[in-house]
Amino acid sequence: MDDFTDDKVLPPPAPFMFGCEECVQLLRAFSEKVAADADCFGEQMAVARHIVEGHADQVPRPHARNCDICPHYAARDDGDPGGLWAEHRARELFLPSEVARLL
Repeated sequence: MDDFTDDKVLPPPAPFMFGCEECVQLLRAFSEKVAADADCFGEQMAVARHIVEGHADQVPRPHARNCDICPHYAARDDGDPGGLWAEHRARELFLPSEVARLL
């Protein structure tokens, strides 16, 4: 299982996610894996990818501090190939910051 907190408490998802049936389904699958203490990496990535593809206007801006990854992406000459930087930022909409910023 991915290393969340000791009590596996997830922050509440961003409010816009409750108005999207696909977000709700993806979050439900993700939270079931977390509750079962099972590997949930694929579910995390599915939620992040959906946010990037279906709610691009909701993806947070690059992290200004406390993130080792955003400066790496910002320095790239090729932009955001495959949307990986956007997925990195989108993870913060449904994961604790310290977990979201690991990838």
